[in-house]
Amino acid sequence: MNNHWPSPRRCCVAPRLPTMVGCVIAVLCTLGVTSPIAAQQDSTADTTASPGNTLVPLPVLFYQPETGTGFGAAAAYYMYGGAGQSARIVPSSIGLIGIYTTKKQIIAELGAEVYFGAGRRFRLLGAVGYSKFPTKFWGLGNEAPDSLEEDYTPRTFTLAGEFQWEAFLGWYLGASAQLGHRRLSEVQEGGMLAGGAVPGSADGRFVSVGALVTRDTRNNTVAPSRGSYHQLRAAFADGLFGSEFDFGQYTLDLRMYLSPLTRHVLALRALGQAVTGEPPFELLPQLGGDVLLRGYFAGRFRDRNLVAFQAEYRVPVWWRIGVVGFVGAGQVASVRDAFTLDGFKPSAGLGLRFALSPSAGLNIRADYGWGFDVGSGGFYLAFGEAF
Repeated sequence: MNNHWPSPRRCCVAPRLPTMVGCVIAVLCTLGVTSPIAAQQDSTADTTASPGNTLVPLPVLFYQPETGTGFGAAAAYYMYGGAGQSARIVPSSIGLIGIYTTKKQIIAELGAEVYFGAGRRFRLLGAVGYSKFPTKFWGLGNEAPDSLEEDYTPRTFTLAGEFQWEAFLGWYLGASAQLGHRRLSEVQEGGMLAGGAVPGSADGRFVSVGALVTRDTRNNTVAPSRGSYHQLRAAFADGLFGSEFDFGQYTLDLRMYLSPLTRHVLALRALGQAVTGEPPFELLPQLGGDVLLRGYFAGRFRDRNLVAFQAEYRVPVWWRIGVVGFVGAGQVASVRDAFTLDGFKPSAGLGLRFALSPSAGLNIRADYGWGFDVGSGGFYLAFGEAF
């Protein structure tokens, strides 16, 4: 879910910034993905030898419509302690990132990932972050018009943690907890947010706990070419935990990766999300951004329920250069019964890839996507694939 709250599964992922930052951290912090060392290995390879502990610094530079040009620095420290059940090297790590964008957005986050236990079957994730993130809001609903566009600036602090247990090979069970505080430091005079007309627009604190089940058979967690990733996740915030918002969040994320020809990849994704109660409006399911329906501004359409589908075909061309084509469609609705076939928002686009590490599958991607429903488009420059 693209939202304003950092996730312990993606160290240093800031609000409305799932592109480049999430992928940099896939390289550096490895929260939510296997480490770069592990990513170089096929899941069946025997890679029990561990290298020494390693500090990895990296400059950050990216572009997307929601942020303009962003720049900063990131670093991670890897601590190696042996292989996991699949024989892949699974290092513990701690990472830090700081970013400033040409739209005056500030993001800072510290994250950690610790493996422990026999076969390193247990994983503990944590992240603490702060952001000041000027952005845009169009109201709620699948038909929110351009005329409602307004600017606002949230300041957000988040502390999040997650525990995962590899119960069986490729099967993970987990629990999560998150504390967040959001304050709207700037809103547009006379707008919907200033008038308090939007549910969940009041400043305040939320505290949630959750659970998840994951089945992951991908051969490479950075850039898979075969296998699947399926996750069911639920979280609940309540006054019993000290939350000033009461709500529930539910996500079903289904991904499949096929290789119809040598080095060709067909990536498929279906996503369903729903909320109950009254969350901060940033936590409502939303379309747009570089991850879900490229070509639409992140959060261009948002409501209590979401369904979306995406497909991407990735083709190597020459040396380290490749091309991709992608299509997608999605819609949001206030109630599940309101979904209709003609309500889907279509998107499509083309992109180039440059392999930074062919063995690991780590790419720089340059994509242009079209959001046909509102005649919008966007250019995205980032590390790694969208999904």
